[in-house]
Amino acid sequence: MSDDGIFSRIARALSGAPSPSLPPVPAAPAIPPVEIDYEDDRVPSGAKERIRRILACLVDAEKAMAREQIPGFTQVDVIQMREQHLPKLVKSYIDIPAEHRSEIFRKTGKSASFILNESLDQMQHKVDEILRNLAQHDIDAFTNNTKFIGQRYSDNNPFD
Repeated sequence: MSDDGIFSRIARALSGAPSPSLPPVPAAPAIPPVEIDYEDDRVPSGAKERIRRILACLVDAEKAMAREQIPGFTQVDVIQMREQHLPKLVKSYIDIPAEHRSEIFRKTGKSASFILNESLDQMQHKVDEILRNLAQHDIDAFTNNTKFIGQRYSDNNPFD
């Protein structure tokens, strides 16, 4: 049986042994981060609040990923969101001349700021999902360790 069979993984989980190393995280794209001032006066205040929350959550996600072995695609998602997707979204909003933003309303029935906020809410939803998945790793590790302790130090241990 291989070293990474189901029984080997269960035994490692119950013993608290570290998991085998995951493959190295793929390098982030060589695209330089998009620079933007999120506090620009052209950014609506509601969007600024959403942006601050997204950025704070991305920092939390990066901290959680630094202490665990997380699949590379999650790390790449977080880096791309912080360095490319969020700044490009905000920059594309800022770049629309104020006198032409009404054209978006005429085409969509929604204001540009409303659409910006909807897009930011979608990003926040994805970040929240990533944070939930990272928390689940911690919950699983804790659960496995408490099960091991319960089995190892129980009075009904047949191996004592």
